Order: sequence, then C-alpha cells, then structure tokens
Amino acid sequence: KVVRNTPAKRDQDHLQMLVEQNPQIPDRTEHLVGEGPDPTLALYATCKKLQGGGADLIAIPCNTAHAFVEEIQSHLRIPIMNMLTVTVNHVRESFPNLRKVGLLATSGTISSGVYRRALEDHGLEEVVPPPALQARVMDAIYGPKGVKAGFTSGECQEDVLAAIDDLAGRGVNVIILGCTELPLLFQTPEVKTREGRLVKLVDPTDILAKRCVDYALAHSKR
Repeated sequence: KVVRNTPAKRDQDHLQMLVEQNPQIPDRTEHLVGEGPDPTLALYATCKKLQGGGADLIAIPCNTAHAFVEEIQSHLRIPIMNMLTVTVNHVRESFPNLRKVGLLATSGTISSGVYRRALEDHGLEEVVPPPALQARVMDAIYGPKGVKAGFTSGECQEDVLAAIDDLAGRGVNVIILGCTELPLLFQTPEVKTREGRLVKLVDPTDILAKRCVDYALAHSKR
C-alpha cells in the first residue's frame, strides 16, 4: 500500500523501508481480554530495531497494537504514526456531518477503548456489534476458516457482512475496518447491505500508508 500510494516514475522515486516482521510478538487481543502475556516489551524491542536501523518514522499496521503505542512512544526518539488518529481524522474530514461511526475490530481493540476515545475527541460516536455478532467477527478473524487462516470468502465474509447489516440497521453509514485482516474481505470501499443500503468502508492501513508517504515526501524536500 505504501508503494501503491507513492507518486513514482522510477525505482529511485520510491521510499526506503525497513521492515521488521515478527510473528512471535504475543497476541495483542489475548492480552487485552486477560488471556495472554503482555506484548509491550516485544513491540518496544521491534520499534527499537527500526530506530537503530535508521528509520525516521514508524508505522505499525496492527490496530490492536495501538493500545500499547502511547507507552512505547515515550521511550523512542522517533515518532510512531498513529494509525487510529489519522484514520479518525480522515473520517472527520471526509464526512463532516457524520455522528455515528461503526467499528469492526477485535474484542481486544474494542475493550481497550482506543478507537472510542479517538472518535469521541472528534465528536463521533462509536457503534460496535452486539456480543453474538462480535463473536462472529472474531471467528472471521481468528477462526479455522478466518482471514488469519488464509480465507477471504465464504463463512468469514458472511460473518462480517452480518455485522455490517446490524450496524447499518442502527443508522451507521460509515464503518472502520479496525483489524488489519478485515479489508482483505472486500474489493471495494463500500458494500451493499441485504436491505440495499450502501455503507462506506474505511481501511486504516491504507490511510496509514498514505500518511507515511506524505510524511516522507515532506521531510525529503527539506
């Protein structure tokens, strides 16, 4: 997404990136719901590697990890581009008359309140699925036929569409896909509900990529 959003005509126009891909970082959601070890130290160690490698900016394309960003940032010399903050800014600017925003995310992200607080700071109300549908969203992400297992259609998509139908029925027209895997289920930035309503889908990772490109280009001109 960074490459796609970079205005480049040749190889040398693209941005230099350091990637630290560490799947052994403890599950963020498990910790936030009280079922797993604290990932803060592992996340911090990863950020320190990027800082030590010469990075000027850190992007963490995991929504749930942002529950730990504030604590990590205070120990770093370089900034973390907060994906939640830039996403909510984008929503506020793109839909100035909006009051309700749907959120589809892990139970950890929802319980941490990171999106709710960011939305409330901009006068927006967070709307999430009821428990039964939230369980289906979690299954769509973590289940044996979920996105993390490599599935992008079928049962996992139906589970998420059911949650979207519920949110739309409660007056929601814009939904943040607040888990990195969820945008993989959709080919377009909007979806039609079973009742025929059109709902806008917001992909935080795409917004994050665009903001990182903007930051890098702005600083490279200095």
